[in-house]
Amino acid sequence: MSVYIHQFANYLRLHLDSISVGLVATLLMIYGSAINNYFKKITRSIPFLGRFALFVLLCGAGYAFLSSQMVRFLKLFLRGQADLPLIGIIAGAFIVLAYLARSGKDV
Repeated sequence: MSVYIHQFANYLRLHLDSISVGLVATLLMIYGSAINNYFKKITRSIPFLGRFALFVLLCGAGYAFLSSQMVRFLKLFLRGQADLPLIGIIAGAFIVLAYLARSGKDV
C-alpha cells in the first residue's frame, strides 16, 4: 500500500502548479464578491472616478498579485509535505472549498 501512496503523491507533486492555481482560483471565486463589497464600503467617501480607478487597480493588479503570491506560497508549502499529509491536505482543501462554495450558494 505504501508504494501506491508514494506513486500517487509523486503524481500530485508533478501537478502542484495546477493544483495550487485551482485552489487559489476557487478561493478567490468564493470570496471575490465579499472582497469587492468590502472595498466598495471603504472607498464610499471617494468620488466616483477615484473609486472607479481604485476598483480597476484592485481587479487588474490587486487580484493578479494576490493570486500569484498565494499560488507561490501554497506550492512551496505543499512541496514540503510528506506523501500522506500531501494527499490529505489536497483532498481536504478541495472538500472544504466545495463545502464553502455550497454553503455560499455558489454551486
